[in-house]
Amino acid sequence: MNFDISALSEDFKSGLAELKKDYNFSINGKTAVFTEFGHTAGIVRTGDGFLISFAKKCEFYREFMKLLHGEVCVKEERQFENLSVMLDCSRNAVMKVSTVKALIRKLAVMGYNELELYTEDTYEITDEPFFGYMRGRYTSDEIKEIDVYASLFGIELVPCIQALAHLNGITRWNRFKSLIDCNDILLVDDERTYEFIDKMFFSVSENFTSRKLHIGMDEAHMVGLGKYLDEHGFENRFEILQRHLTRVLKIAEKYSFACTMWSDMFFRLVNHGKYEPTDSDIPDSLNVPQNVTLEYWDYYRNSESEYEKMIVAHKELTDKISFACGAWRWNTFTPSNKMSINRNILALSACKKHGIKDVKVTLWGDDGGECPTFAMLPTLVASAEFAYGYENYEKAFERITGVEATDFYLLEMADNPSGEDGAFYGGNFTKIFLYNDLLCGIYDYCAKPEYKNVYLSVYEKCSVATKRNRKYVYLFDTAAALAHLIAEKYDFGIRLRKAYKKGDMQELKVLSDKISELVVMLNKLYRALKKQWYAENKPFGFEVQDIRLGGLRQRMLHCHEVVNSYVKGKLDRISELEIEILQDENYCDKPEFRCDDKWQKIVSVNRI
Repeated sequence: MNFDISALSEDFKSGLAELKKDYNFSINGKTAVFTEFGHTAGIVRTGDGFLISFAKKCEFYREFMKLLHGEVCVKEERQFENLSVMLDCSRNAVMKVSTVKALIRKLAVMGYNELELYTEDTYEITDEPFFGYMRGRYTSDEIKEIDVYASLFGIELVPCIQALAHLNGITRWNRFKSLIDCNDILLVDDERTYEFIDKMFFSVSENFTSRKLHIGMDEAHMVGLGKYLDEHGFENRFEILQRHLTRVLKIAEKYSFACTMWSDMFFRLVNHGKYEPTDSDIPDSLNVPQNVTLEYWDYYRNSESEYEKMIVAHKELTDKISFACGAWRWNTFTPSNKMSINRNILALSACKKHGIKDVKVTLWGDDGGECPTFAMLPTLVASAEFAYGYENYEKAFERITGVEATDFYLLEMADNPSGEDGAFYGGNFTKIFLYNDLLCGIYDYCAKPEYKNVYLSVYEKCSVATKRNRKYVYLFDTAAALAHLIAEKYDFGIRLRKAYKKGDMQELKVLSDKISELVVMLNKLYRALKKQWYAENKPFGFEVQDIRLGGLRQRMLHCHEVVNSYVKGKLDRISELEIEILQDENYCDKPEFRCDDKWQKIVSVNRI
């Protein structure tokens, strides 16, 4: 389409010029576009053009995208005051500046008005060269560049850091050891800690224009039980948290920050570690400072009433509440969009009912960041559409991406071989079957015969999808290569152990030769994963994938050597195959499947 944008402000002209990188339209046409700041977003015809109304700057781009697709005279009622996405830039994968900009453009046409950068130690601090060292940290100039770009689209770039726990990246350096209580938790009540936090806040203050600050402080399970215990003896741990929070908020006030923190420790420290409402009244000692917002985060519940129960529990503590749901991309190679959408709609419905005004979608990247951010576009689109009262998520997805949502759903099939609508919590078939050792095979019991055809189907469908999704070809190439390897590998250990016990030397020879084919498939997966990583992220962190996949390749070669030696009579037994495979007690809702979700646990029962 051709538009005349001469009546628009320079900001909108610049924003549309950037949007042309993703969408096919002209800004030198005859169809005039006008703007009107109002209470609702929408489009109406006016003379020989269109009038786009908006309450937030980002809504202009959302409505413009609709105009591109002929959707006019639509008034939308925004359900929440702030609609945000949190991007994890701390779990190995640090997104490139250019890719963050591409994400910002997508978020703008969806209607998001905030983007949080979750950076534990992946940003610069003055006079702290080891903070984020070799981790791909953002420089001050990079953050400022992203900040300016986000502002162009009406998106506020908000820093999300950690002021208590989850600072694992710094614990290896001697420079910071005096600041650590235990694990990755800062030492409370030590002046050196607060000098360090002041440095963090100063850096953030200098580089972000936003005066919002997320201070983290979640999952500090062992606070007060390490060096603090040695120095002060045992103290009420909630009181320790409260004192620390008071100090942190005072530092934040120095830089005019309005703070948000994760809410879980307000529950865990008085409820035996559980992030749940207590049956009894909440103790009077749980005083939440008025100058902080508690953010309730939840990715797990399957009913709206369960989310409501937690919201009500939060309201007993404070009236300053925000909510965070999830775009499930953590711990595995594949997205879980269907599950994420199902749960997010339930959660956001509960938020709407109870008047929660600030909501966000989190993009965590736990255990290596293998799953690409852009694989989660269906979840981001669906969550945004709900926030604007629009229910045809798949139509919106096609409008925004130019791709059918059904193609993106192919990406998650490998982690959901049972075919249920929405993978269950904890399901991580891809990582388990990929790294399950050929000889030790501790997850062989998870491999069902019918899954082979599922993985072959995923391989075939994703291979075809690459041809019609060239913009996102790297997503489908990786998914295809992963499914192909798993299809041929996942029951290899079962066949190997069976042949060994039967003394079937012919079958053992066939399986030994098969390993060479597996290595070729693994090499293909490696090349695809590398391309995928570099399409979105800085190079730092990929060395972890080199190590993991390189280790897998070496174990395959080792298995080949062992089996060959046994077949040729150079070995009289294969010790690993002498041991029966045991099935551990399950701790998820699928009786045939163990929910190990971290490479470190999957790859070996020995210490890594």
